[in-house]
Amino acid sequence: MKLAKPSKNKSMRAQIESKHPVGTEFVITREYDAPRELVWLACTDAKHLAQWWGPRGFTAPVCEWDAQPGKEIFVVMRAPDGTRYPMGGKFVEVTAPERLVTLTGALDENGDLMFEFQHTLTLVEQDAKTTLTMRSRLLKAIAPDAAKYIGGFEAGMTQSLERLAGVVEKIPFTIERVFDAPVALVWRAITTPEAMSRWYFDITNFKPEVGCEFQFIVEHEGNVHDHRCQITEVVPQKTIAYTWRFHGHQGESLVTFELFAEGDRTQLRLTHQGLETFPKLPRFARKNFARGWTWLIGSGLKDYVENAGREIYIARDFNAPQALVWEAMTNPKHVVNWWGPGGFSITIEEMDFRVGGAWRHVMHGPDGVNYPNHSIFQEIVKPERIVFQHGGKREGGPGVSFVSTWSFEKLAADKTRVSIRMVFPSEPERDLVVKEFGAIEGGKQTLERLGEYLPSVK
Repeated sequence: MKLAKPSKNKSMRAQIESKHPVGTEFVITREYDAPRELVWLACTDAKHLAQWWGPRGFTAPVCEWDAQPGKEIFVVMRAPDGTRYPMGGKFVEVTAPERLVTLTGALDENGDLMFEFQHTLTLVEQDAKTTLTMRSRLLKAIAPDAAKYIGGFEAGMTQSLERLAGVVEKIPFTIERVFDAPVALVWRAITTPEAMSRWYFDITNFKPEVGCEFQFIVEHEGNVHDHRCQITEVVPQKTIAYTWRFHGHQGESLVTFELFAEGDRTQLRLTHQGLETFPKLPRFARKNFARGWTWLIGSGLKDYVENAGREIYIARDFNAPQALVWEAMTNPKHVVNWWGPGGFSITIEEMDFRVGGAWRHVMHGPDGVNYPNHSIFQEIVKPERIVFQHGGKREGGPGVSFVSTWSFEKLAADKTRVSIRMVFPSEPERDLVVKEFGAIEGGKQTLERLGEYLPSVK
């Protein structure tokens, strides 16, 4: 039997009344352990939809499903006994990634609608989980035997949405972002250990070469994740891919970074496939990967590449516990003993260490020149990070301002890495501070003095 698409000129038959009269609504709700964009993809991409559309045991060998308003729908489901069930319709509303409205119905052997439903699918995300609601309203019941199909609709759709969970689990996680930075800078950020340590992880043995094996360890919520990776593909300035597994656990996945130049901007697409091969443990839940990559790419990498020309970054490791280094930085009785480059002293007029609090101090240079400074604390995350808006100048000279972030990373019980990041309003202002005030060397000397003072902190 040849299946025809819906005829443009359908003969309208008298509507029938049954236990499911016109106007009947079915509402089905399901929750998926996946971000909304992923569930939306599974519901709107034909290759994914064909894997779950229909009751258990059914397949969809024909799936014409182009999710655009006005586009026609044509799907053929095949039952386990080989019977084929064609369906036609069209897309009414497509609002990614939250709402999809379609008109669909079963077709008879002539390609005419036997009945028609309006389906309204909505997706709501919370805590990296997605609630799907399918509201289906019967608009027409045309064919005399339509009732038997309508009667099985709810059970069939329920089973379809159950099958959707298995498909969502296997779809590779993908995130795309556009950065205000050239491809060369973004490529450097994802392929050089020094740059990667700024937004990603410390990977000292990383080389952008096929076959390179590298390792990094991350502690999160009491779990130690020992990552073992091997680079499988490198296309300079365009693509880098590497396997990703966890030592001591089954499963292996693949991470792929792809870069696309858009003038002076760069589109990055990250794909992480094979997550379903990891053990079914909370620590390996898909939502954790989604949250992690979303922050790393959408915040960490974005911040780094878009501000690279406006920042000064200095770091140093200290043989001292994190709590002790934090105390040295936040207690004015300690700060007064080490703050500033070699040969400088400091008078602290006020240090109100709280979000919104002011820090006013005057630095006294070895040549007798004074440098008044005024800062406002913007963020305090004990014992990890301090962010403050800083303003300062040479007495009688022009002023400078920047946002300073001091980070305190616990490397071991008695080892801490302190990093200083200063972001200026513009690249010329950053260059001025480097040239006129020797900010880079001054920052290094300040951390050197901190190291000399730490043994005396009680």
